[in-house]
Amino acid sequence: MALKQRLLYLSAQSTDPRSPAISQALHEPVKGTIVEIDPTRDSLDYDTVHDAIIYGWRVVHFPDQRGTLSDSDVDVLGYQFILEKMEQFDD
Repeated sequence: MALKQRLLYLSAQSTDPRSPAISQALHEPVKGTIVEIDPTRDSLDYDTVHDAIIYGWRVVHFPDQRGTLSDSDVDVLGYQFILEKMEQFDD
């Protein structure tokens, strides 16, 4: 088993880690995995970035807080946080 980095991209309604999450993408360290949005899911894995932190995820990238996006762009994209978690995976 090898220690590998998992990546979780969480988009939130604001730059506050406690604001509601609006989308997620989980990138697993396994060859051939595909990141997809499941339209049948009713909820995300975590309601907020703070919830993910409670479950062991570490923030490695905070969204730009300088306000470079127009209001309409933010409504669609949200504010993206990138989190990591190191876990054991079989090779």
